[in-house]
Order: sequence, then C-alpha cells, then structure tokens
Amino acid sequence: MKTVFQPYKKNIRCYLLVILIAMELLMSFSFLGYVHIEPISLTTAYIPVLLAGALIGCPEAVILGAVFGLSSMWKAGANYVMPFDQLFSPFMSGHPLESILLSIGSRMLFGLLTGLLYLVAKRVRFTGLWIFLISFFGKFIHSFLVYSIMGWLFPEAGYHAGTALQGFGSMNNIVTNLITAGIITLFWRIEKSRFWQEFRLRMEKAQHLQLEEHYHYHRLSLVVVILLSVCFAMAVAIYFVNRMYYVLNQSGIALTDANYSDLIHLQIQFLIGILSMMALVIIFLIFYRKYATYMNYEATIDALTGMMTRKAFFQACRKALSQLHFEKGNAGYFIMVDLDYFKEINDHYGHPEGDKVLKNTAHELREVFGQDGLTGRVGGDEFGVLLYMPISEEKLEVNLQLFLDRIHQIRVGDRRLSCSIGAVSIASSQTVEDFYQEADRLLYRAKEQGRDQYVVGNLDESVSKEWVEEQV
Repeated sequence: MKTVFQPYKKNIRCYLLVILIAMELLMSFSFLGYVHIEPISLTTAYIPVLLAGALIGCPEAVILGAVFGLSSMWKAGANYVMPFDQLFSPFMSGHPLESILLSIGSRMLFGLLTGLLYLVAKRVRFTGLWIFLISFFGKFIHSFLVYSIMGWLFPEAGYHAGTALQGFGSMNNIVTNLITAGIITLFWRIEKSRFWQEFRLRMEKAQHLQLEEHYHYHRLSLVVVILLSVCFAMAVAIYFVNRMYYVLNQSGIALTDANYSDLIHLQIQFLIGILSMMALVIIFLIFYRKYATYMNYEATIDALTGMMTRKAFFQACRKALSQLHFEKGNAGYFIMVDLDYFKEINDHYGHPEGDKVLKNTAHELREVFGQDGLTGRVGGDEFGVLLYMPISEEKLEVNLQLFLDRIHQIRVGDRRLSCSIGAVSIASSQTVEDFYQEADRLLYRAKEQGRDQYVVGNLDESVSKEWVEEQV
C-alpha cells in the first residue's frame, strides 16, 4: 500500500525565485523599471537582482542577473532605440558575442558580486547595516560593471569605468540609492521576522501533507490552465498587431517592414509583462491554497499532543483502509492504547502533570508506530493506531513491548507510568468502527487481567489468539 502522506519536493525558495523573475520581467517591460517623476528619474530594474542576493542566495542572484540581461538585450533589439542601447543587442551592434557579454555577462557578474557581498554581510556583526550599505551602492556596482565591460568591448563608444562616477552625488542618484537600500533592507527584515518564519514553516509543512484528495489532478489542471493562458495571450497579442497594422493602413499611414517589426517587438514586451503578472497571481494563489491546506491540517490536530483529533483520525483511517488489499492475509493492525490510572494522576499531581504525561505518551507512540501507520488521540487518555503496513505477529509483539518499556520510563512523582493495549488484526474488509470496537474490547480484557499489558486478537475469530505479558 502507498503511504498516506507523500512529501512534496518543492521548496519555498523556488517560489521566491519565480516571484523575483516575474518581478524582473515586469519591471523590465513596464514603467516600473524606469520611474520618471520630475525632476527625478529612478531606474529600478536591477532591484530584483539585489533582492535575490539578500533574501535567497548567490546562485539565485546570478539567475536574476541573467534574466535582467536577457530583458535588456531584447529591448535593445528594436529599430527605435538609441545607438548606445543597440550595443546591448547582438543583432543591432554588429558584434554578437560582445553584445551578449555586455548585456548578459555584466548582469550575471553583478548578481554574483552582490550575492557574495550579501553572503559575507550575513556572517558578520551589524548585518542590517551592511545589507543597507551594499544595497545603497548596488546601482553604482551595476553601472561600474556595465561601463567597464562596455569600455573593454566597445571602446569606440567613449564609455569607461569612470563614467559610473559621474553624477554619483546628484540628488537623483542619492534618492534612487536610498529607496533601493530601504526596499532591500525592509524585505530582509521581513524575511527575518517571526511572521515570515512562521509562514515559511507552514508552507513547508503544507508541502509535506496530502490532506486533499486528487491533489495530482489539481496540479495537472493548474498546468493546463497556465498553458492555455499563454496560448490565449499570444493569440491576443498577434491579433492586436494585425489590427493595428490594418487600422494604420486604413488611415493612410504606410508601415515599413521595420515599423511592423517594431510593433511586434513591443507587443511581445507587452505579452511578457502580462504573463509575468499572471505568474505572480498564480504563485500567490498557490501560497493561499497551501496556507489554507495547513490551516485545515492544523484544525485536525489535537493542540495538546500534536496528534490527529478523533474525527480526523477516523477519517484518515477510512481513507487508508479503502486502499488496503486483503487477499494476502494480514494487512496490519488497529491498536487502542489507554493509560492506567490516569484519573488518579490528575487528582494527585494536578492537570499540568497529566498534560505532560499525555504529551510524552503521544511522543512515544509516534516514535514506535508513527513511521508505519496513523496515530490519533481518540479520547481523554485513549490513543488509536492504525498500522497499514503488513506486519508479523512477532514483530508486532516486539513493537508493543518496546512501547511499554518506553512508557515505563515516564515517571510522575514516584509512580511509574503504564498502559493497557488492545490490538486487532486487519485481515478482512471491515469498517474502521468494527476494528475500533474490537480493539477497545481487547483493551478492556487487558485491564481485567491486571493492566500494564497487551492483548492481540482477530476480528473474525473474536480472540482466537492472545498474548498477555505481565510486566514486572
């Protein structure tokens, strides 16, 4: 039988990387990457690269640098751009390799250098201050690398490393650098906050839970929706290019092949921007769903012991039993555990001590049986276990004895803790209620015979076999 819980392999770092890539594309192909408010112009397209280095890591910053460079190279490939910008396009500059190194190589180097600087900053004192300073000089580092490589590959353009220093102390640059440093530092502090840590842990927990049936069908449907959305967006882009061409012709404005190419070029930029926004919406919907999944999971967990509640346990058991195969005989066991004299513990030592006993018992139960089955708290001091993997009677005895020995290590004052156990073999297709009732009956037989022991039986033959051990 398949295990009920199957871990998902995705990591929240991947989602953050996708978010930053979408943000980079959106900023590169919209006014967000170049905000002009008189008398200040703010260039911000490099900020996602810095965010990747500060929040995720150096490799991710290099990836963002490559995306930044590809976007820049694409924008430089239009006929309407300035000659200086055309140096970034391998199709317009006349020097393909040099343009690729300038456009992509310089941005990847920018991601690598800033990623390493952030890595060092996280390992020294006053990390927040160093994060702020690196971010403040981020624009200068980017300009220095771009102009240095441009001066090396295209000396005829007249730019060099010293060009990056021009206007460094201007109001425009100071405002841009302060805003950049503020944004990076703010997100870094959010990433370090308790709120984010709790959110991240919930997302990671949700990735390792399969609480929703037909999850793979939901994932497949999401892939289909994404593919259809891309196809429809491309269809709309092509349609509007043709319509614009037709309207201009109808108005007596003749377009050359270069003009038509530029229209397509712009429409593709628009398409990438729309797809980037869609990607952000999809990621946030995934986060929302995972968060809802975790909250649903949390609602099924007993707050004291961390085990499934009675209702959730029986629901999980029904699902597990529906996937079992009984043709090969024994398919597992349903086990009921009840603490001996628990009421006396509460009366003599207080409820806080009783709560501690319940927590410790739940822990030992998960340690012994949690890998091969489901565990839950079905009553005040009663626990249930469904072993859904085939197990021999001898192995079951060993595990039950191991659990009793571990329970004996739990002390309350001068009293040694003990429990009574009933276990029924799952050898036929019965309901979970049937197995529960028989295991409970066997548990009370163990109590009648002196407690601190286990009784194992078969549902069909009532108690055809019993193993009872008196504990010293």
